Amino acid sequence: MSLRVKALKSVRWTAATTASNIAARFGVTLVAAHMLPPFQLGLFAIVNLVLGFAYIFADAGVTQGIIAKQDAGTEQLSSLYWFNLLFGCAVAAGFALLSPVLAYAYGQPELTGMLLVAAANFAVAPIGQTFQAVLQKNLRFERLGKVELGANLLSAASAGAMLWAGVGIYALIWSQLLTAMLRSLFLWIAGRDLLRLQFRLRYGEIRHFMRFGMFQVGDRAVNYVNLRLDQFLISFLLGPQPLGYYNMAWMLIVEPVYRINPIITNVAFPVFAKKQNDPSALKRGFLVVTKLLSTTNAPLLFGFAAIAPHAVPLLLGDKWLPAVPLVELCSIIAMARTINNPVGSLVLAVGHADRSFYWTLAQFVLQVPIYAACLAWFGLIPATIVLCAINVAVVPAVYRWLIRPILGPVFGEYVASFAPAIALALGMAALVRLLDHQGLLAGIPLLAAELVLGAVAYAGLTLAFRRNDVGLIAGILTSRA
Repeated sequence: MSLRVKALKSVRWTAATTASNIAARFGVTLVAAHMLPPFQLGLFAIVNLVLGFAYIFADAGVTQGIIAKQDAGTEQLSSLYWFNLLFGCAVAAGFALLSPVLAYAYGQPELTGMLLVAAANFAVAPIGQTFQAVLQKNLRFERLGKVELGANLLSAASAGAMLWAGVGIYALIWSQLLTAMLRSLFLWIAGRDLLRLQFRLRYGEIRHFMRFGMFQVGDRAVNYVNLRLDQFLISFLLGPQPLGYYNMAWMLIVEPVYRINPIITNVAFPVFAKKQNDPSALKRGFLVVTKLLSTTNAPLLFGFAAIAPHAVPLLLGDKWLPAVPLVELCSIIAMARTINNPVGSLVLAVGHADRSFYWTLAQFVLQVPIYAACLAWFGLIPATIVLCAINVAVVPAVYRWLIRPILGPVFGEYVASFAPAIALALGMAALVRLLDHQGLLAGIPLLAAELVLGAVAYAGLTLAFRRNDVGLIAGILTSRA
């Protein structure tokens, strides 16, 4: 089976996995939004912020090196596995010890117990991380898909059951831990024939991975803070209640993008790595990935932003009305990050983790004081507008610093890979918002009409103005591209 066919099959399996993940998370979010107040969901958002940051250090950044280094042997992988496991346990212990300190820093004592439960994730996740990297490296996304499908289904069912049983916010925290346990167990079962573990831990065998991991951890840490800077600062400066509204907007419109994009980028990274010495293939692959992501995400983001004033109170209740303008603004942030998302796979595939780190660090140094000042002086909505402007400005800067040194002067082709989808999606959103302002329908009939109009409008505009791209996407879906 050729690399191209393997990649296309992998994309379809990853798409199925992501669809189940988004459906499960949306279902749990919907139930939680009705049963829990914004303040409690704000506390849960704080737990996720801290948990996500600590996860960056859980494997010391060496797991991605398994994919980038194509000739890693069983001895090296075994040493990496046991290193990851020990390091993850150390992170879990450190996280548990810091839980009271973090709760005190936020001024929310109830966070202590929540963070202590969350700490167990770090001891569980490394059991499957190395197997996951080996499966990705070998493009075994069918197995990965089955792992994720099973974990997502059981996690959503457990979270829903505990919410209905009155467990409260801890239902979401225990569900996270259960998901980590199931995923690790399933990954170990799925990958054990590709990696016959040996009981060994030798630094000389993982020295290369440690250097790669050092830059990878630094890049991921600064990048994570860049991506979640808004939520970190909101939680410290404004508290759990505003964070609850902002996080709900994030969950509705930005989080799905972070789930959709890996459908392509998780496959793109190992494929790019295999073609790292073929510049023309890298260029073609990168532009196709950018085009696919923009074509997929633009109508979803701007379409949901268009129906947000009607859909949010209808689906979640009137108590979530303050989240509506945040949903609209977050659609712009999410679109800008969608455009930049494939760049990470490209840079890591050619071994430039250091360049990615320095760029992310520079962005962090510039972005933090600007957003913090706007948040403190002007409030949540004006600061979010400024954040939109920053994210849009980052797109050409990423091209100049990261893309051009690898692919050469491809700015025109690069812009052409995402601009048409954005233009058509904005046209579709304008039509949907116009229907909302007519006042002809209300409630569920209006929501249904908006969804139908949006789908028909975007499909029609795409067929009229992007017929060649439709052929490309259809070819990918049928393995004929």
